[in-house]
Amino acid sequence: MLAVSPRWAPALTTDHGLSVKVNVLYNGAIVAEDIAFTDGSVKVDRGSDVRRSLSLSIADPSEFPVDPTDNFAVYGQRIYVERGITYLDGTSERVPVGTFVITSVSGNIHTGPLSIQASGLELLLKRALWDTAQSTSAYASPRAFLAFHIPDTIPGASFVDASTNGAGALATKVWDARTDKWAAFAEVAASVGAELFCDASGTFRLVDIPDPSDLTKPVVWDVTTGESGVMVSATMELTADGVFNRAVAVGENAADNTAPVSAEAKITDTTDPLYYGGPFGKVTKAFSSSLITTTAQAQTTANALLRKYRAPNRTVSLETVPNPALDAGDRIRVDYGSAYLPEIHIAHAFEIPLSTGGGSFHIATVSGKADE
Repeated sequence: MLAVSPRWAPALTTDHGLSVKVNVLYNGAIVAEDIAFTDGSVKVDRGSDVRRSLSLSIADPSEFPVDPTDNFAVYGQRIYVERGITYLDGTSERVPVGTFVITSVSGNIHTGPLSIQASGLELLLKRALWDTAQSTSAYASPRAFLAFHIPDTIPGASFVDASTNGAGALATKVWDARTDKWAAFAEVAASVGAELFCDASGTFRLVDIPDPSDLTKPVVWDVTTGESGVMVSATMELTADGVFNRAVAVGENAADNTAPVSAEAKITDTTDPLYYGGPFGKVTKAFSSSLITTTAQAQTTANALLRKYRAPNRTVSLETVPNPALDAGDRIRVDYGSAYLPEIHIAHAFEIPLSTGGGSFHIATVSGKADE
């Protein structure tokens, strides 16, 4: 969860107001501050290449962009959004909920409103291609490779490696000219059991894929029912779609003259309903990359894949009081009251309303586990 004061969580369970600030930036400078808008929302989805996206409504039709440098044009203009709480004493606290590149503007130019769509900064990496063939040979680690190429693609971008294995050795691989940079970055991240995304503050992060079964990781928010709780409703689903109980990672790199390597991770606990070879069957997720050159690296990748692809079998859709400080990948404790025992879930996707009439706050979670 994003950093907030000790007042934040208790205030969510009682009366509080809404505080939102939206700025427009162009070429690194703020060109419009605290703009007026009528409605909007920020979608956060850990399953999407572009983790955060923005929809915004502007009432004034005169704001429709005519010149390339106008506030809401689509030539590199960005929107920075903060959302938070106004406490009963009148003070406010906000957190960033995203920096977005404007992708489209539409609306009635006489009466409005204008509808603005914008995407997280990952979009700029997805749009980019390698100008020439690109090799990893000059970089000592995945961290070094990403730390150079992300700012080289997006001037001024920041990158943080918060992964366990990002500083490890990086094998040699060459991507052809005019191929997708984002695919290369995602492969580098996956080769060390990590994922790459742009966070709410606009910083690119390399982080380990969350482990739903690791109950030692901190719980950042208690979602409870009842008079003093924040839960409005909860819907559960069990599914076998996209669920795997075995992961295999394979690597072979002729450029580095390394022998083929492979490793597997599978669910072997016979008390687990998903155990490999049990009633659920044998369902394998395979991954191959020439960036995997050691058995240890293959094992790390296989373990991470199993964490990721065993998770979707148990999902819960929660309707709660909006909490803009929540982040995808956060661990939350869900207490349904007397109906079920409390469970630990990973927040997977949600939509943050930017107005009081913006609708409910729905959180899609994965991998509910008993709170032991």
